Amino acid sequence: MSKWDISPSGVGHVVSTVGDVMTVLNDIITAYSQDMEGAAKAAGTVAPGGAGGAGGANKGQTGLVAAGIAEFLRESAEELQFLGVRMGKSVNGAVEATVAYRDGDLEMAAEAQHRAAGLVRPDMPDGWKAGRL
Repeated sequence: MSKWDISPSGVGHVVSTVGDVMTVLNDIITAYSQDMEGAAKAAGTVAPGGAGGAGGANKGQTGLVAAGIAEFLRESAEELQFLGVRMGKSVNGAVEATVAYRDGDLEMAAEAQHRAAGLVRPDMPDGWKAGRL
C-alpha cells in the first residue's frame, strides 16, 4: 500500500513562497506594460518632424511600430492574466488538498479511537486483573 507523505507546514512554506513570487510577478507584469507603452510612444510615427509631426500637427497619431506594440499587448494580455489566475488556482488547490488530507487523517484517528474504546472485554476467569498476564 502506498503512503502519503504530506507535511502541512511544508505545504504552508511553499504556498508562502509562491505568494511572494506571485507578488514579484505582478510587479514585473506592471513594469512590462509600462515599458511597452513607453516603447510605443518612443517609436513615433512616419511623419515629418517625428512623433509629433511638423509643428505638432500629428499629435495623437501612432505609427506602425506603436500600432504593432499595442496589438501585441492586446493579444498577450489574456495570456498574462491566465498565468496569474492559474497560479492562484494551483495554490488554492494545494491548500484545499492539504486541509482535506489533514482532516482525513484526524477523522481516521478519531474512528480508530472510537473503535478501540468500544471493544468489549471477554469474560475472564476469577482472579484475573486487567494489565496482568
